[in-house]
Amino acid sequence: RNIVPRELLLTMQQNGGLVHGAFLPAGRLVGFCFAFLGRRDGQLRLCSHQLGVLEEFRGSGIGIALKQAQRYDALRLGYELVTWTFDPLEARNAYINLHRLGCIARLYDRDHYGAMEDELNRGLPSDRFEAEWWLQRARPLPAADPVVMLRVGGGGEPVREQPDMSRGRTVLISVPTDFQAVKRASLDLALRWRMESRAAFEDALTAGLIAVDFRRDGFYVMAPPSVDGNPC
Repeated sequence: RNIVPRELLLTMQQNGGLVHGAFLPAGRLVGFCFAFLGRRDGQLRLCSHQLGVLEEFRGSGIGIALKQAQRYDALRLGYELVTWTFDPLEARNAYINLHRLGCIARLYDRDHYGAMEDELNRGLPSDRFEAEWWLQRARPLPAADPVVMLRVGGGGEPVREQPDMSRGRTVLISVPTDFQAVKRASLDLALRWRMESRAAFEDALTAGLIAVDFRRDGFYVMAPPSVDGNPC
């Protein structure tokens, strides 16, 4: 278990970071998130490192409410960008980050954290997307004629296609709707998904596409960035 000291959270809150909690009327803490100040390429940002909700309260909207509170206070403090990492194969997180919140993702990092021994990550490379939450920009609109690059086969296996990616075509990349169930059933199949999806995402990013949405049917939507050169 990773424990963040109370003193560290207090120091972040007092020095440009943000710490938010979700409490029941009786005062019980049931969810939290925190972010610290960062800078990359001359751009100030909030690095949102952890968000957690007690299991019995998941799916109740607490996570979204915490992120919206984070957005409100980030804007109040003058930030334009909040970033965090997420596992590209976790469909629920991808849907929340890209579809519900409107993030984009254009940085894919292989084995970002190295070997991890917690239940969710054990046994596989810890590949991560970086979510970019541009608080005052609209994300790019994908083209209406997408082509599939990676899909789920009849046996649940990843199937790679070779689509025509010319002329800024929008590309779809599928992931399992419940990757943890895949891991429990077959770690070998889960590893195949890690490696095949890694190759597909990297090929799409190399072609100049970025992740702009995630559909309920399990497909990432990879599209060109805005024509003005901004990511969104």
